[in-house]
Amino acid sequence: MLILDIAIVNVALPSMQRTLGLSAENIQWVVGGYSLTFGGFLMLGGRLADVVGRRRMFLTGLVLFIGASMLGGFSQSGGMLIAARVIQGFAGALVSPAALSLLTTTFREGRERNRALGMWSAMAAGGASAGLILGGLLTQALSWRFTLFINVPLGLAAVLLAPVLPADEPRRGAKVSLDIPGAVSLTGGVLALAYGVTEATGQGFASTMVLIALALSAALLIAFVVVEKSSSQPLLPGRMLRLRSVVAGNAVAALVSVVMIGVVFFNSLYLQEILGYSPIQAGLAWLPQTVLIMVVSNIGARIATKLGARTLIALGTLVLGAGMLLFLRTAPQSDYVTVLIPPMLVTGIGVGLAFVSVTMAATAGVPDRDQGIASGLIGTAQQVGTAVGLAILVDIAGSVTRMSRGEGAGAVIAGYHQAFAIAAAISVVAAIVALIVIKPPSARPGAGVVETVLPRRIQPLSAAAQSQLLLARCGPLLPPDCVEEWLAGR
Repeated sequence: MLILDIAIVNVALPSMQRTLGLSAENIQWVVGGYSLTFGGFLMLGGRLADVVGRRRMFLTGLVLFIGASMLGGFSQSGGMLIAARVIQGFAGALVSPAALSLLTTTFREGRERNRALGMWSAMAAGGASAGLILGGLLTQALSWRFTLFINVPLGLAAVLLAPVLPADEPRRGAKVSLDIPGAVSLTGGVLALAYGVTEATGQGFASTMVLIALALSAALLIAFVVVEKSSSQPLLPGRMLRLRSVVAGNAVAALVSVVMIGVVFFNSLYLQEILGYSPIQAGLAWLPQTVLIMVVSNIGARIATKLGARTLIALGTLVLGAGMLLFLRTAPQSDYVTVLIPPMLVTGIGVGLAFVSVTMAATAGVPDRDQGIASGLIGTAQQVGTAVGLAILVDIAGSVTRMSRGEGAGAVIAGYHQAFAIAAAISVVAAIVALIVIKPPSARPGAGVVETVLPRRIQPLSAAAQSQLLLARCGPLLPPDCVEEWLAGR
């Protein structure tokens, strides 16, 4: 439902703008407001799931999400709609880590957990593509309001089925409290960062508001580090950051998110603005990649136990980088089958291999009591990578477009190509980080040797769920007027 909502609303933005009279500057906050609170509160949502109870937070987030969807559907002004989307983002930040940690702690490792995560990934992968298609159909046949109302029956169905989830067990041992200073400083820091980089896509990094937001973010995040060192029960337990695989997994997740935002954002603009695809056609264009991600993620989950997360991350990110270089073949008049399908499929293979192993590394050795915060941490890493990556790539592509000797579509594509080349280089950096930071798998102990007890392996979230969530979040964060200026060659 969360993934469907993000994708479906993106398609309805032009209709929302016309109906509610939103300015080009404000319409971006229908998407940006959601992303801001979703990314900012993920860590807090994950910790609340661990402390308060996973099922309890799952249900709380669902009810809040349903209410916000109804509020958005009945909106009579742009401010009312943006406020509803902000509440939706907060609710999503409660639901997402709670749902993932419910899966990783409810199902035992092996066939049961694989089956559960396979269903999760199938629904997630289908939700992103279905959202793009369904958004166009609902907007054209009924109204943009139904792109929000559709969450109501879906959410109610989830609430009615919630009793089948295991009840929250009381925590044993010492009483656990929420680290309020840590939660405030971290949430504020991530919110300020997300706001700053979102504004930078339209105003540039030299803007006064952007610089103030980034400076505030840096101050709050430094304060978070100081607070955590003195806290007896920190929001982010230091034991997690001492796991090299967790640090590397989240770092690579952020880097791969930068690459994926480059794939989807620029190619979505390319399909619709350069090749003239309709929103529904553009959504259908991504289906081959979606299907391949689902297939490769299942294969990757099987071979990861043999190759190890370290090798599979490196392989996946290098394949992803190769796919980005293939996008350099795009031109003002390109054939979908011969020019676009090959890089889409290659990047799909890379994502399928990389994200399954990234999630394995980011959750390896994490005990059940910290699964919520682990889920929130990897989600936050992806959100930060997506927001910062979009701002940087858009700024670079725009600069290249302005300086290009060509005009119109040719100049715009030159900017896209520069973004693709940088994204390919980032993929290589991600592979290097994985190879250096993550330790290679230890050799199996020989006969007669006492075997050391190692941290248990945590079954990773399937790549389709992670990657399609990124695909769905890549809405048109650039204000429409900036896109028009860009396409005109400025």
